[in-house]
Parts: sequence; structure tokens; C-alpha cells
Amino acid sequence: MFRSFQTRLVFFSWILFALVEAFTFFLVQNAIRDNIFDQARQQLIDTNDIFNQRVAATADTLAEGATILASDYGFRQAFSTDDRPTILSALHNLGHRFHADRFFLLALDGKILADTGSAVDAAETGDIVTIGSIDGVFPFKDMIETAENEERAAATAVLDNHLYRLVVVPIKAPVPIAWIVVGLEIGDPFATELQRTTTIPIEITFAFKNTTGQWQGAASTLAPALKDELIAAISQESRFQGEPASVTLGGSDYVTLVANLPAPRGAAGVEAILQYSLDVALKPYQPLFVLLLGVAGAALILSLGGAVFIARSIAKPIRTLDVAARRIQAGRYDEKVNVAQRDEIGRLSETFNQMMEGIAEREARIAYQARHDAHSGLPNRVSFEGHVSDLIIARHNAHSDFSVFLLQLGRFSEINSTLGHDTGEQLIRKVGKSLKQIIPEPNAVARHANNMFAMVLDSDNSASVSQTAHRVLALFDNAISVAGFNIDVTATLGEARYPEHGTSARTLMQHADTAIFEAKRLGRPYSAYDSELDPHKPERLSMMSELRAGLDEGQFQLYFQPKVDLSSDTVNAAEALIRWIHPKRGFMAPDSFIPLAEKTGNIQKLTAWVLEAAVKQLREWLDAGIDVKVAINLSAKDLGNRNLPSDIARLMAAHDVPARNLILEITESAVMQDPLHALDVMKHLNEMGLTLSIDDYGTGYSSMAYLRSLPVHEIKIDKSFVLKLASSRGDEILVRSTIDLGHNLGLKVTAEGVEDAPSLEILKAYGCETAQGYFVSRPIPADAFAKFVTTSRWARGRGEPQDAAMASGE
Repeated sequence: MFRSFQTRLVFFSWILFALVEAFTFFLVQNAIRDNIFDQARQQLIDTNDIFNQRVAATADTLAEGATILASDYGFRQAFSTDDRPTILSALHNLGHRFHADRFFLLALDGKILADTGSAVDAAETGDIVTIGSIDGVFPFKDMIETAENEERAAATAVLDNHLYRLVVVPIKAPVPIAWIVVGLEIGDPFATELQRTTTIPIEITFAFKNTTGQWQGAASTLAPALKDELIAAISQESRFQGEPASVTLGGSDYVTLVANLPAPRGAAGVEAILQYSLDVALKPYQPLFVLLLGVAGAALILSLGGAVFIARSIAKPIRTLDVAARRIQAGRYDEKVNVAQRDEIGRLSETFNQMMEGIAEREARIAYQARHDAHSGLPNRVSFEGHVSDLIIARHNAHSDFSVFLLQLGRFSEINSTLGHDTGEQLIRKVGKSLKQIIPEPNAVARHANNMFAMVLDSDNSASVSQTAHRVLALFDNAISVAGFNIDVTATLGEARYPEHGTSARTLMQHADTAIFEAKRLGRPYSAYDSELDPHKPERLSMMSELRAGLDEGQFQLYFQPKVDLSSDTVNAAEALIRWIHPKRGFMAPDSFIPLAEKTGNIQKLTAWVLEAAVKQLREWLDAGIDVKVAINLSAKDLGNRNLPSDIARLMAAHDVPARNLILEITESAVMQDPLHALDVMKHLNEMGLTLSIDDYGTGYSSMAYLRSLPVHEIKIDKSFVLKLASSRGDEILVRSTIDLGHNLGLKVTAEGVEDAPSLEILKAYGCETAQGYFVSRPIPADAFAKFVTTSRWARGRGEPQDAAMASGE
């Protein structure tokens, strides 16, 4: 309901107006009420004066009657002669005439000679006490003193828990001989009679303090319940100090004036309470209040309509701006805000339009920068992937092919370091420009990475694709002139075809990158993707987790390929080679999992397993009287393990295997990856008495002079030089020179890859110490090796050698 700005504006504007109207009505009502209260207060004060006059007049009437009686000669004569019947008759007549309620006949000393009692209108009922039957003293002596001085005295007093208006006058003959006291009881009839004589509708209540000190109502024109509330109020309040005050009785407010009536000295206090009802006073104003409410209601309705109109006029341009903001959020900047106002909202609209233009320009620039390389201006990898994805969608139903190429520049880091990054970026721009000339539109050329370009060739003509690839590589046949330098740049090109090599842009680019890796491995400038050569195939990644499980579950075995001492034609050593008997893939050669283990860091786990299995096997052979050496291959990561020497020492000690029975074969490449670290580990291994051998010698880049500094004991000529030894004059020269150089450095020489007898004889002639190859034996299990040592043609102490194949059980 309140989510709309216009609704909130209407609601709060109308509520504010309503509050103002309510406050105004409250102020007007209170002002009228206060005015009425002031008028009622003044009227009550004026009425109090009239009331006092009426009460005084009552006293005058009573005094007049008492004076007439006291002056009557017959009454005085009857009093002098103690003519009681005459006295009684006179008192009876006086009470009947003036409606008096009580009479006293007093002696001069105040002794009560007669008292009519508290009967109402006793003169009429005849309930008059016989003269002389009362022996008490009139309690209000000051009234007698006043009457003696002023010929009469009047006061309001409480007698026998009744309230009276009393008048005392003397009986003279001609001097005072007695006193007459006339009392008019102040009761409800008296109050009602006084109420009728007032000019405004007031309520009259008389109250006095009883013998316990509590206020008690004597007479009232109020209902009994309201009278009790009033008596309780004046008993608890101290605010009635002769000024009118507000008292609430029965839920209605009364202007109340409390007046003290004259009472004899020492008598209980008597109060007359005059009240004017505000409800009655406000009654003439009720039509005015109804009119004010009607006007207020009409004003509220009009204000609601006005608030709606004003809110709409304010909210309309804001809604227009809101719609424009939503268009901006959706990336639409073409429609401007149209607000025909010249106020603040109009200026805001103009600013909004300028902001939209600025955002559109910036977003276009950002979008361009996000999809283009900042230095070359070519599309970047993200843009290229999008282009290839679009092309895949377009070619999916057409069943046509296209090629994705990745071109990697060689020596780019060297160029940046030597000639500066600016020169490197100029080279990138120049190559990119040349590629765009070779790859026609709508094909794409993009900068894929720092030194790599991506290209797509939308053609299923393999001859055309091959021709384009060669044109690209031809760019680098000659030096490229950049910033005054002629730079020789090498390049490697990898290709992946859709859909043969992938059905997504990322897959195609990944496979093109794999093709570059394979081309470099083979030393070629160009290669197409081959899934069989992909080291990143998912099944190979899963193989690594299977490898760890295989080590725990005993799926690996050690095979041993015998080595022959050429000076005695007997087996003196074996190379330990790991084999994986996979539960699903079957027998797996090391080449299928060793490279992946080296890349993922699992090679050290394999090495640890091989070391422990080989040392255990050595112990078994030694116990069986087979004293041979076992060669174990170490990788570059193994040489990076500083704990390797201590681990090997722990194994040898645990199984009581002498150091002389272990040979550790290390490749040149493993040593060259971290020469200092590798040298440190090799020194520790040498100090332990282990034999160290350089494996695959001749395939690396190290010199014999460098190898001389290593703590090694032998070199192992790679099989690529031995396989065709008997038929290749060049290989023969290389092998002979290697053997001679090794001997000159004090190293023994082992040749692997011996597959025929002539090659074996040549190695013997050149002084090679040890031979290894299929001519001697293929790798065999441990139990077959033990048999081979004792029964083959290469067994120790045997005569003419048997056929190698028969001896190895093949």
C-alpha cells in the first residue's frame, strides 16, 4: 500500500492536514470551554451574592416574626404571669405563620426554658416541649450577646445534627426579660426553594462538619449519589479558597463555589456549595460544535482531493525518472527523459539525460575494453570465446567444420627483458596486423594471452587450412623489424578442429593449447590436436586418484631387468622397474603413469614404495645366497627431498641391507633442474656408500666436465645410441667416445638397449663394464629373476651360454 511514493505523499499530507484540523478544533473547543468556564465562574460569583441576600432575607423574616411576638403585650403579659397556654398558642401561631421549624424560649442567662425539638414544622404538628421541661443552656452564647447589643442576632448552626438558620431576639418589658430563638431547618426543601429563586440553573448544597470532624451533607438539590461525590471531593480537596473551581461529578464538570456561612463562635463550620454544570452551560454551543465538525469534515475531504492532485503533479515526473532509471538498469540508454518543467525536477531531468549519455559512452568504452586487448586493439580471449561459441551454434545444424588456432611466440619474455615492454607490445601489434591480413573476415584474430594469439578459420577444406597455417608460420621465417631492431622470433602453432576435437569454445582452445605443447615436445613448429597424446585427458586425472588407492591396495609390483657384467658374462645387478596391475585397465607400463605422477607430485610416493619393496627383496635374495645389486630410478622431485638420504638409511638399517647392494640412477635432467640442491642430496647419498649412476646419458645438455664435479660412480648410455650400434657407424663412434671419456674420468659405464649379440661384442671390445637389454632379458618378476640368476646362460659358474630367450623363460 505504502510502496508508492504518490500514495505515501497523499497519506502523510492528508494526515498532517487532519492533525492540524484536529488541533485547531481542540484549541477552538478549549477556548470556548474556557470562555464558558469564565462566564459560569462570574455568574456563580454573582449568584453567590444573590444567594447570600436570600439567606439574609430569610433571617430577616424570621427576626421580624420573632420581634413581633416579643413585642406583643399579650405574649409578654402571658410570659410574666407564666400563662403557659397563651405562650404555647403564640409560639404555635408564629411557627405556622413563618414556617419555622424550631423555637427556643431562653431565660436572660441563656437557660433553655422551652424547646420545640427537631421536629419538622413543629408549630404545625404541635410537638412543642412544655416550658420549663428543658434545663439545658443555649449553646451559642455569642448570639445572645449580639442580640443584647443589636436587638437581634442571626447565624447558621448545627443542633442535634441538623442544620438551622437561627435568629435570636429579646422579649422586653420594657427591658429584656427573656430571649426567643427561631430556627429554620436547612434541608432539601430549603435548598430547592433557594434554587428556584436563582437566575441561572445552579445546584445548591449545604454541608457541615459533624462531631467526628467529617463533612456531612445537610441539604442538596443534587441526586444522592452526586451529593456523596461532592462531599467526598470537598473533604479531599484544599483548592476551594473562596474562588470557583472545577469539580467532576458523575462524569460531568461543574463550576463549584464553596462559601462559608456565618456560624456562632465555636460552632461547627457550615458551607454553602453552589455549582453550575458546564454541560448545561455548553448546551447552547452544541450546534456550533456540530457546525465546526461539519466544516472540518468537508475540509478533510477537500484536502484529500487536493493532496491527491498535488501528489500526482509531484509524483508524475518522479515516475518518469523512475522509468528512465529502470531503462538504465536494463542497459537501454536510447530514450531520453521528457519532463517539460523548469523547476528543480526539470533540471534533474536534464542532468539525468546527460548522465544517461555519459553512462552509455562509458559502458560502450568499458564493453569495448572488456572484449579487446588494450595494447594491440585485437579482440581478447573473452571476445574470441564468444565468437567461437556463436560459430559453433551456427555450424551445429549445418554440419560443417572449422579450425581454432593458437599461436605462441617464443622468446617473448627475453625480448621484453632485453628491449623493453614497449618494444614487446609493438611486436605484438605488428604480428597481430599481419595475422589479420592472412586470416580474412569474418574469421577472427584475437590476443589470447601475453605472447599468444588465437585465430579461427571457418573452412572445412583441409588443404586451405593447411595452407593458411603455413602462411602464418612463414611470417617468422625472417627477422621482424620493430623499433629499429631486427628481431628473430620463433612461433609454435596448435590446431583443434570442430567438432572432431571439441564441441565448445573452451574445449577447442584447450586442445589447441595442448597441440602447442605436443609440437614443442616434438620440436615442430605446428601440430594438430591428438587425443592419444593429451596428458590432460579426464581419464588420466582420475588415474592419479586410482594410483594412490593402488598403492594402498597392493596393485603394484616390482619387475627386475638383469644387468650382465661383460668381463665375466654373469648377472651382477638388476634394475627395479615398477608395474601396475590395474583391476580394470590390466597391466600398465610405467610410461602410462610415471609422467603424470611426476606432474602431480605423486612420484615421491611411488619412489618410497619402490625403495621399500626393492630393499625387502634384496634382503630375501641375500638370505637365499643371491648377492646382486639393485638399481632404483630417482626423479627430480626425489632429489628435491632433503629427507631422502635418511629415509634410505632407515630402510637399509631396518632390513640389514649393505649400501654396496644399492644403485641409485639419476637422469641428467633431474640434476639440472636444481643443481645445487641435487648436488647436496647426492653428496649425502655418496657418503652413505651408495652407488650413484647418471641415467640416459647423452640425451641431456650437460657436459662431461660438469658431470666430473658430481659424486657419481657410473654413467648409463641411453638406449637410443645402443639399439642400432651394430649397424650405425655414427652410433658406434658416439658410444666408443662416451666409454673412453667415462673411463678417463674414472667412471664405470653401463649400456642399456642391447638387443643383439653383435652389439654386445662391440661393447665388450670397447671395455664397457655392464650391459642391459632385451638380448639379456626383459624385465621379469622377483621369483623369475632368482631363477634366472642360477639357471640362465648368464648364471654364475655355468659353461657355454644358452639362448637368452630360453633362459629368460620367454
